[in-house]
Amino acid sequence: MLANPEVDNYCICSSCNSANYISDRSAEVENSIYFNSVYSNRSRQIIGTRRKSFVEFERIYSRFHRKEIRHFQFALDRISKTICGAEASVEIGFGYGHELIQFLKNGANIYGIDLSEEAVSAFKAQYPEYSEKVCCSTNWDSVVDVLYSNALFEHLDHPSDFLRKAFAMLRPGGTLMMRLPLITLDKYSRRHISFDINFWKPCHRVLYTLKGLKTLLEAHGFKIVESAAYAYYGYKVMSSMLKHGYQDVTYVRDPCLPIANLDSEWAYTKLLVKGLVTKTICSDFTIIAAKAG
Repeated sequence: MLANPEVDNYCICSSCNSANYISDRSAEVENSIYFNSVYSNRSRQIIGTRRKSFVEFERIYSRFHRKEIRHFQFALDRISKTICGAEASVEIGFGYGHELIQFLKNGANIYGIDLSEEAVSAFKAQYPEYSEKVCCSTNWDSVVDVLYSNALFEHLDHPSDFLRKAFAMLRPGGTLMMRLPLITLDKYSRRHISFDINFWKPCHRVLYTLKGLKTLLEAHGFKIVESAAYAYYGYKVMSSMLKHGYQDVTYVRDPCLPIANLDSEWAYTKLLVKGLVTKTICSDFTIIAAKAG
């Protein structure tokens, strides 16, 4: 049950504390407007000096989160090994294709499906040798051992449809693997939401708690067998940018790209420092779930 649902706002589920975005337009429409714009826009380029500074501060941050990072990396390695060792895999919503191309180059028999024609066209243009491995489609009519998605599930209005398709697509004993932001902070305010990069209107439709996601998966025949969380430093830096008025970061979504009105390198460095101690509501999460039966 959602408490006080309002259009263009996040409402909190009273039973699991997941956050649901309320909109009068579909996720498909609102996400496609954003992603088609981003995938077709190549004008913004990484600022080298900022990338270098970000990496240096992320290294400092990592020293205080070694155990968390080690556990998270172990889960990522397991995802990669499972995909590369499977007879057939698919990545749903591959986006820029950064992970998909690495899986392919490592010998995985993996296919990519995306709703964005821009994303598919860009991948085919950049990697013509793998052009037959990607398509723009809403139909999942193959049978595979592994289904993977990264930064997709939180964008869906109808996650049950996704899970029903996934269950039908996977062979008995198949594996569903997802990477997504999950709410890990027990208590937070409405004001805190407005400064958190993962509460992204209108694209992030649901931000789940682990309890909420577990309940949803089990209702559709999946059991979580492994999970890992990492309070990603980039989330913290971008949330700090939001708090200090740099709203363009909600579009850019990369702390190393040019951001409107953030011209001072000193101001950028101060944001990197603040990111070391900024609390975010969500963490990056990996979920590995087995198909029942």
